[in-house]
Amino acid sequence: LLSLAAATLAMGQSRAQGPPPGIVVLSTSKSGVLPVIPTATPFAGVDTLEGAIINAGPVNPGFTGLGGTATAQSNLPTATYRAELPDTMFDPLVGTVIRGSVVGVGGPNGVTFTVNLTGLPDQAQYGPFPHHIHAMPVPADGNCTATLGHLDPTNRGELYMCDTTAPETCQVGDLAGKHGGKIMAMDTFQATFTDAYLSTDPSSPAFFGGLAFVIHTSNTTRLTCANFELVGGGNATTGNGTANATVSSGMPTGTATGAPGQFTGAAEKLSAGLGGVAIAAFFGLL
Repeated sequence: LLSLAAATLAMGQSRAQGPPPGIVVLSTSKSGVLPVIPTATPFAGVDTLEGAIINAGPVNPGFTGLGGTATAQSNLPTATYRAELPDTMFDPLVGTVIRGSVVGVGGPNGVTFTVNLTGLPDQAQYGPFPHHIHAMPVPADGNCTATLGHLDPTNRGELYMCDTTAPETCQVGDLAGKHGGKIMAMDTFQATFTDAYLSTDPSSPAFFGGLAFVIHTSNTTRLTCANFELVGGGNATTGNGTANATVSSGMPTGTATGAPGQFTGAAEKLSAGLGGVAIAAFFGLL
């Protein structure tokens, strides 16, 4: 019991990070973030924090990723995936703990999501709060930064804001951009929406099972995160190569044993596990 308690304490301690790293100016192309350098005007770079562009430019009508527009999903497996936020914050400096869940259910016209959150930090100081599905799962140590960038199979990047009138041109994992914008609620937030471009089909590049749901502050600092776990229906996988119909315990799941899964993001598939962490380190995201 003592060893179990020590292990639990160590995991809790490993979740918390100190102040986020400083701002980094990105002036070269980077898949999933800045795939193409704009040429219309001289480009001096964009400010990034933890690998994400802090202030995206205004909507650029007609702008698409290098892979074109996202593909609408239909007649999906009726699988249910839940991301249950843990009881500790990855960034504890905001003085509160965000609790709740995001549940996605496959249907005939995409995935219907139900979002229930409480304990949101002070809006004036930290909000509004972007939220996305990221390209990699949360590892066992709870490191939200290891989830890399947003799920982006078309390699659109983040330079321009999502055009809500043309959601097929947005990053597939940009839930906030496509559905109501950043969270501006005080303390509690609830929403239900259907996303036509995410999928419960493990063979789809838009499959989100096993990937991370991440909430950020307004300057993109990562606050908390959790993986979408299969909790019912269908014969889908969790995204780590294993079948799973167990309700989440609240702690993020890492890469399970078995055949390594593939996660689509930044227009290319990255293998899970230590290989994914090594890639994150290579791109300077850890």
